[in-house]
Amino acid sequence: MKNIYIFDMDGTLTPSRRKMTKDFEEFYSNWAENHTFFLVSGSNLEKIKEQVPENILNLSEGVFTCGGNQLWLNGELSYNHEFKPENDLLHFLEEKLKESPYAVRAGNHIEDRGSMLNFSVVGRDCSLDQRLHYFEYDCESNERNNIAEEIMIKWDNLDAVIGGQISIDITPKGMNKSQVLGEVKKFFPNEKYIFIGDRTMEGGNDYPLAKIMNNQENCLVFQAGAPSAEDGYKAVSYTHLRAHETPEHRVCRRRGVKKKGGGGGGGGGGGG
Repeated sequence: MKNIYIFDMDGTLTPSRRKMTKDFEEFYSNWAENHTFFLVSGSNLEKIKEQVPENILNLSEGVFTCGGNQLWLNGELSYNHEFKPENDLLHFLEEKLKESPYAVRAGNHIEDRGSMLNFSVVGRDCSLDQRLHYFEYDCESNERNNIAEEIMIKWDNLDAVIGGQISIDITPKGMNKSQVLGEVKKFFPNEKYIFIGDRTMEGGNDYPLAKIMNNQENCLVFQAGAPSAEDGYKAVSYTHLRAHETPEHRVCRRRGVKKKGGGGGGGGGGGG
């Protein structure tokens, strides 16, 4: 039984909406050559390419984007679950944007990704300083969680979960990261599955997958530091990955042996 790893991106492998750090890129590139892994993110293909180096994408078995609603294999779209939001939901989000006491509006507040809707009060076009400032505000005010809960009360057919530092991911019920385990098992049945994310707690966008895996045999779930932490990748590299290396993997890493026949999401991507 081999280990099959599933990684969230933002807050886990990279700082939110930023490139993978150089030190972690070096570590993870070496690790990836000898392990089997998938990436899963709430973001789309374009955004993940901005954050994760191409060589790492090429070593992955596949990349799940838009919260698991798209799967990219060898740079090609394998499936796409479409979601067309109703006008009443869009109107509700526009009203929440007007009502929020948070002052900054940077643009790109309601982003339709085709298979999910991403909502942000501060806006996805915000600067890094604005992103961090809103994240601090949200940690104190609980604004995103309150909006997400209101959405699920008003629309019992929708899921709304906290994603990254500034946004809410909205999808039809079940069209979230919970889909990923079943898809991974189609490629690698009867193995050991390990998921690492930064929002595995209830209400986070990693929770749907974490909940399923916590209730199945041969599955492990790990929280990568604090939610959306700037250095969550350090917990990934030094705590989780090395702890689960087999003696064979450690020998391969020392010798620089590369994984044979690396398959995967060459151009695909998604981010959290």
